[in-house]
Amino acid sequence: MAGHTSANGTGKAASSSRSPLQAEAASSEAARLLPQVLQLVQDFIASGEKPETYVAPWGSIPDFRKAVTLDLPDSVSTDAAGMPDETALMDAIKLVFDHSVNPWTGRFLDKLYAATTPVGIAADLVLSAVNANAHVMSASPVLSLAEERCVEGLCEVFGFTEKKPDGLTMPGGSAANTLAVQTALANVFPPFRTQGVLGVVQYLADKGKAPRPLLFTSSQCHYSLDKAAISAGLGLDSVVKVACDKTGRMCPKALEEALEQAVQQRTGTPFLINATSGTTVLGSFDPLPELAAVARKHGCWLHIDASWGGPIVFSHRAEYAGLMKGSQLADSITINPHKLLNVPLQCSFLLVRDADTLSANSLDAGYLFHSKDRRENAAMKTMGCGRRGDALKFWLYWVRYGKQGFGHHVDAGLQLATQLVEYIRSKPELELGPLAHPLFLQICFRPKQPSSADDGAHTLDPEQVRVRSKGTQFVYQELKSRRMFAVDFAPLPNDIGDYIRLVVHPRTRMDDLRTLVDQVAEIGHAYWKQA
Repeated sequence: MAGHTSANGTGKAASSSRSPLQAEAASSEAARLLPQVLQLVQDFIASGEKPETYVAPWGSIPDFRKAVTLDLPDSVSTDAAGMPDETALMDAIKLVFDHSVNPWTGRFLDKLYAATTPVGIAADLVLSAVNANAHVMSASPVLSLAEERCVEGLCEVFGFTEKKPDGLTMPGGSAANTLAVQTALANVFPPFRTQGVLGVVQYLADKGKAPRPLLFTSSQCHYSLDKAAISAGLGLDSVVKVACDKTGRMCPKALEEALEQAVQQRTGTPFLINATSGTTVLGSFDPLPELAAVARKHGCWLHIDASWGGPIVFSHRAEYAGLMKGSQLADSITINPHKLLNVPLQCSFLLVRDADTLSANSLDAGYLFHSKDRRENAAMKTMGCGRRGDALKFWLYWVRYGKQGFGHHVDAGLQLATQLVEYIRSKPELELGPLAHPLFLQICFRPKQPSSADDGAHTLDPEQVRVRSKGTQFVYQELKSRRMFAVDFAPLPNDIGDYIRLVVHPRTRMDDLRTLVDQVAEIGHAYWKQA
């Protein structure tokens, strides 16, 4: 290794720092430690690619807690030269890999995210090395520019082109949805910024309107909309859940009726409509043009939670890209590239059609913001100050794969999902749940009770629902104990009970999906036989 040699001849470059965090030159320590860590990363990925590797190293949380203890030492051992012993560090990193869910198996079908790519790992390494706060451009010039450019690119694909749009990264889709609600409140009700909810109540009373601001969203929306209402000081009673059709899409007629009822009965004043593009359970897309028309009629802010389904806009298949038709009519949009596009956690954006709406979140801080240009001061747009440059990860993905590559990636997942549905339908011992139309990437199914008639899930009485849900939960627990697949179960709309829910990620192998379906059928058959 090139570099200075210390007096003790260890080959470690000397450091003038008195801090134990830099007992030697950082470049010397990095040259020695990072290759060892990289080897552990490569071993973890390679292990995941082996068909015999468990997706989870433990079958239950209690088992995990018994197996793993994390130390917090008061002091650390040192070598002969007085340097920290690196064995403990490497053992600790190896412990993380040995006891973590391995998404590189391709059999982690539980959540709406999956394994990243080597590009993502490289991007995270770059961010850690730069270690810049993306709150002001002077501290993070390239990271801020990457965020600005990604916001521009996303606004363009969603049709935010008439006014001057803007946006920023947020620490997750829930945070983005919360900021959207707060931004809407401040723009729809001017007193909110200075007087809070009390000011809004007085503002509405002065106008002869019901004093409670109301947020309307579908019964299948993400729970973050409820959390946003709590965070904004509105409370859960300000969230109105609107009925969905059998495929999980919010019904525009039901929305219209709910809005009119609220106004007529003076239960509250509508201010925001949330449309979901890609619901958590069924992967359904709310009809944006119809909801936008209702929002305009009632003077409501229209927000689109496209955290999961937003990347469908890149699809090369018109019937799928068209699911985002009308997105240009929204006031704000949330999208999470860390989900469908496999960018490393976290990478989420809030986009707004009109940049000026974000000024409601701005404050003067002379010690930090030295210009009024929000492009130079991203922290002016949000409630936080410490900001990781997460947009860099998405920018490097865009550089590596391009917009066309994003589209082909999404389409690969859609093709897999179609094939999987047909395979499930070929299994008479399985019951397929409702599907989004057109089909997205979530598929819900469960073992069919052999003694039941083929009467369809929508005619089940409560006892039948309970019995079949119990079978679903048994299958889920058995799959969990086998550790080869990670899936989830969820109650479906219209009270038809619990179903196994899996997420078809575009990089999943079809052979693995068939094996999973076969195991659900086999476990279900054994359950019903003994039940």
